[in-house]
Amino acid sequence: MVVIKFKSREDEINGYYLLALKGTVRGLRDNLFEINDFMLKYLDEEGIKYEVVKKDVLSEAEKVRNTPAIAL
Repeated sequence: MVVIKFKSREDEINGYYLLALKGTVRGLRDNLFEINDFMLKYLDEEGIKYEVVKKDVLSEAEKVRNTPAIAL
């Protein structure tokens, strides 16, 4: 899995549509998208500009999901 950000709004619209047709896309905050590595080739074939995000955005979401239950 890889996290990407599209370079423009137009690339985001076209890229999201293309990726949704080809497989699973997970939308994250700040206009980030998580996709399978092999799906990058579809974006490259269509000339849709994107960048791979290196920051660890997934660990932050995992911390929220794994919070301990509070006894009421």
